[in-house]
Amino acid sequence: MEKILSLLLLATSSQCFADSVYIGADYVSSNIEVSNEDVEPKATALRLGVSNNNMAFEAQYLFSNDTDNIYQVEFDLKKSTALFFVMQSDVVNGFGLDVSVGYAINDINVSGPTETINDDFQYKGFAWGLAVHQDIPYIKNTHVRLGYQSLYNKDDIEITAISLGLTYQF
Repeated sequence: MEKILSLLLLATSSQCFADSVYIGADYVSSNIEVSNEDVEPKATALRLGVSNNNMAFEAQYLFSNDTDNIYQVEFDLKKSTALFFVMQSDVVNGFGLDVSVGYAINDINVSGPTETINDDFQYKGFAWGLAVHQDIPYIKNTHVRLGYQSLYNKDDIEITAISLGLTYQF
C-alpha cells in the first residue's frame, strides 16, 4: 500500500507538467491460469493518471471482490498494484485507443483442504494492456473504457484481466 501511495504522490506532484489528470474505476473479470487450469475471480480497479501530449503515467490498484476455485482449491487475487506508461491515440469521433506497458505486483491467496497448498504468493514483472474508450455524450470529460491487461505471464502462470469502467478527466 505504501508503494501505491508514493506513486499517487508522484503522479499528483507532476501535475504541473501534465495537460490533464484522470481517475477511473473499472469492474474487472480477471483470469488466473495455472498449468492450463483457469480460475476467474472478479475484482475492482482504481486508476489514477497524469497525461501530457498523448502520453501518460498511470497507477492502478486492483482489489478482489470474490474467489474462484479449481478442484476445491480457492484462488483469490487479493490485490494487484501496477505502474504503466500509456501511449494514447488522438480521439476521433469520440473514440480513442490506449496502449500501456509497465510493471505489476500481484498478490494471490491460495487456500483449500489441508492436504493442498495453503499460502500467499506474489508474482511481479512486466505487464501490458490495450484499451478502447469512448466519450459519453452529454457528460463532459467522461469516458467509458473497455480494456485487456496481461498482468503476469511466466513460469506456467498467466494473470490477465478484462475490464469495463468509467474515466473522468479533470
